[in-house]
Amino acid sequence: MLVTLVAILCNGQLCLEKVVTNNEQSGITMAACQVNGQIGIADWLANGPYQEWKLKGYKCVLGKFTPKHDA
Repeated sequence: MLVTLVAILCNGQLCLEKVVTNNEQSGITMAACQVNGQIGIADWLANGPYQEWKLKGYKCVLGKFTPKHDA
């Protein structure tokens, strides 16, 4: 079963859902996603284009995830 780690990011009033990784890319499990998701997102934020954005939350989703424009 596909597991996807999704970050909810905000910059002012604009909020976005962004896929950080899934188990096809990193081999994460649902349990590892729930326990270690913040660590993965912190690394992803530090090395990506969303460094100025604030993390509002994250979620671990079973199956394919299609981000919404506004969270």
